[in-house]
Order: sequence, then structure tokens, then C-alpha cells
Amino acid sequence: MTADGSGAAEIRGALVRLRHATGLPVAFGGLVEPGRPRVRISELTGTSTLALSALAVVSGNGLGGRAVALARPCAVTDYSLSRQISHEYDGPVAAEGLRSILAVPVVVRRRCRGVLY
Repeated sequence: MTADGSGAAEIRGALVRLRHATGLPVAFGGLVEPGRPRVRISELTGTSTLALSALAVVSGNGLGGRAVALARPCAVTDYSLSRQISHEYDGPVAAEGLRSILAVPVVVRRRCRGVLY
């Protein structure tokens, strides 16, 4: 999985399947940027705003950054009140009206390649 169009297509397909299988109203995600410790949110489905579009999530920051840094799924029941994460991305998350969120890293050959929310 790379940051080119094929990687984005894989993320997009995974998000569509995730929403279809679970009935979740919103799913989004993106790939780790080559040579940088961050994920760029590039794929959105079910969102009502563009607040999360192109958001750069730094490894270790927020929920997705924590999932990337730990290479394991992380969840919060109330994003804005959680003490388990840092809050650099509260603005975009609130603008989208999100509260309970699960972030799952995409790990290929022991390397985190992206994250699905």
C-alpha cells in the first residue's frame, strides 16, 4: 500500500465496505505520508462537512495518531472529553459532530501504512 492512487483506492474501498458491513454513518481515513510521521486524511464517506479533509494527523497526536504510534486500535467514547488522547484535532472533529470514534491502523509487514476511523 503506497501513498499513490492505488493506496487511496484501497483505503476508499475499505471505508465503503466498513460502512456497508457495520451501518456506521461516517467513516474516513488516509495513508501515512512517505518519509513523514503523519497520516493525511484523504478519504471521507458519510461526512457532512469537509472539516476532516486533508487533515494531517501526526503520529502520537489525537486518536488516530495514537493508533498509528501504538500500531493498534484505539477508541474513545467521547472525543472532546477523553483524557486518553491529546486534543490537537478537536476543532475538525467537533465540526463534523463526531463523539465516539474508533481508529484502526492499517499495518502491512509490521509497518503502519494508514488509519481507518
